[in-house]
Amino acid sequence: MINMISTSRRKPEEAFQEIVRNHSDRIYNLALMKCNQVELAEDICQETFIRVYKGLQNFRDESQLGTWIYRIALNVCHTMIKKESRLSANMTPLDDRPDLEPIEENGDAEEIFLRDAQRDQILRAISVLPPLQSDAITLYYLKEFQYTEVADIMDIPLNTVKSHIRRAKAKLKLLLMEVYDETR
Repeated sequence: MINMISTSRRKPEEAFQEIVRNHSDRIYNLALMKCNQVELAEDICQETFIRVYKGLQNFRDESQLGTWIYRIALNVCHTMIKKESRLSANMTPLDDRPDLEPIEENGDAEEIFLRDAQRDQILRAISVLPPLQSDAITLYYLKEFQYTEVADIMDIPLNTVKSHIRRAKAKLKLLLMEVYDETR
């Protein structure tokens, strides 16, 4: 990880290049989980790093650099997803996402299909949660951050994070039960 002490001794462009190298995959994956659209995730990632570059000189060591970048990424996600939903009611079908192709080549095809279908249902259910619940559950379960890190990224109290996750899990349970009942 890059730290701001080493950043201040180098050219801003070099420091920024290292930041992009260290964080771009994680930010892209977060954006993709939030929006389920490859092109929009790429735009979110690009916009996030534009904002990081513009704000880098104002970064204070009050939080970790990665936490600060994730906070920016979540804000960009919310803004761009809201804007995109106003422009188009149609989302890219999850079937068209190349990143969701099965990795195993010699597994049982039915088992792989069912696991992928379940993952798709979970991601769709997460996408309809209120933004704070969706963010909290995505960061905690899908990105595997600790509660304290989620609180820092979302800039909310720790107990609020736990509350959002608890509520999100309850809503996901209901949503997924509805999907299961529909498929019977």
